[in-house]
Formats: sequence, C-alpha cells, structure tokens
Amino acid sequence: MQKRLVLFDIDETLITSDGAGRRAISKVLKDRYDIDPATIKLSMSGKTDPQILTEIMTEAGIDSNEIESSIPSLIEEYLVHLETEIQEAKHYIVHDGIPEVLQALAAMENAYLGLLTGNVERGARMKLERFQLNHHFPLGAYGSDSASRLDLPHVAKVRADRHFRKTFRPQEIVVIGDSIFDVLCAKHYGAVSLAVNSGRTTREELAAQVPDHLFPTLADTESVLKAIFN
Repeated sequence: MQKRLVLFDIDETLITSDGAGRRAISKVLKDRYDIDPATIKLSMSGKTDPQILTEIMTEAGIDSNEIESSIPSLIEEYLVHLETEIQEAKHYIVHDGIPEVLQALAAMENAYLGLLTGNVERGARMKLERFQLNHHFPLGAYGSDSASRLDLPHVAKVRADRHFRKTFRPQEIVVIGDSIFDVLCAKHYGAVSLAVNSGRTTREELAAQVPDHLFPTLADTESVLKAIFN
C-alpha cells in the first residue's frame, strides 16, 4: 500500500489569522528599532519568521551583525505579542475543506501528517491551538529549524521517519501550501507539490511554478485525496 507523508503549511493554507503575525512582528520592530509599521511593505507569504525579520531589518539599514545577534530575542518578544494578537483577532478562520481533508486523512492507515511552515514552532502551535488543530500534527518542520524554507522538507522527513518508524522517500512526501515558496521547497527536495490558491499569491503566480497539483481551495475532498495519492 502506497504511503504518503502530507506536510501542511499553516498561514493561508490551514487557517487565516487576520494578520496576527504581521502585527506582532511590526510591534517588535517598532519597540526595538522604531521601524514604522506603515513602512513595512514586504510580502511575508511563504517566508520563515527569521527570514522576514532579516529582510525588514536589512531594508531599514540595520547592520547585518546586529540582525544576526538579535534574531533570537526578537523572536521571543514576537511570541509574546503574537499570543495577544491571536486572542484579539476578529477574522480568524479555518479554510474551506480543511476539517474534511484532515478527518479523511486521519482515517487512512497509509497517510501520515505533519507541518511545514515558516512559523517558529511555538508560534505555529499557538496559531493552530485556537481551532484545536494541533492533535492532527505530531511533528513538523519550522522557521525555528532553518531560516531557509528549502531546508524544511528534509527536516520534516527525518522527524517523520523517526516518529512513525517508516522511511519516506521524497516522492512519498506531499507539501501543501498557498505560496510559490511551498512549491519551490517541494520541487527542490523532489517531493510532490500541491498548491492551493487560498492566500495572497495569485493563481497565475502559483501556476507559473508548475506545481504537481493546483486547487482553488481544498473543499473538494475527493479530488484532493486523489491528488495526494496520485
């Protein structure tokens, strides 16, 4: 029986957190470096938390040594703000089809679930906790593992091999996400890319990366499962 390790992105794929992460990062940088949140135009979609901080601070002219040394403490401050922002977020939703797809995969003996997200691990778990989604994902690869998303499929694979006591080949791994970076990291690793047009990235931008599968949403459970086990 063919098996699949299915790795889900979080923001704009599983859920929308109403910009909680952006606001939390903006507050940290305003407090520490007086960077005006209104000047932060950077697209954060598909990027890791350390990468986002580095890019914003670089654009603001902050010294690279200062950036590197300050990232750990900035992340800690960010997590404090993130918890508050999540609690206060109004438009905090689970995307169409997610409960049904997760339920269907949970019922399959040959499906194994994990996360692949740019969020640091504590931030990822905070975001999912509001909807009690964490129990679906016993492991993951996070922005706290590497600032480069390209590194994360292998991190997830190693953890999954150990946790599930299986050996997953790249072609048995499916990366589900809404950004071009989800597609690129899957392709880089030789995994299957399943792109969903549920975020800020346009369908045309996703299609240009030639993902293995491209869906407008994950609402058609049967079609999504067929793609995963294709």
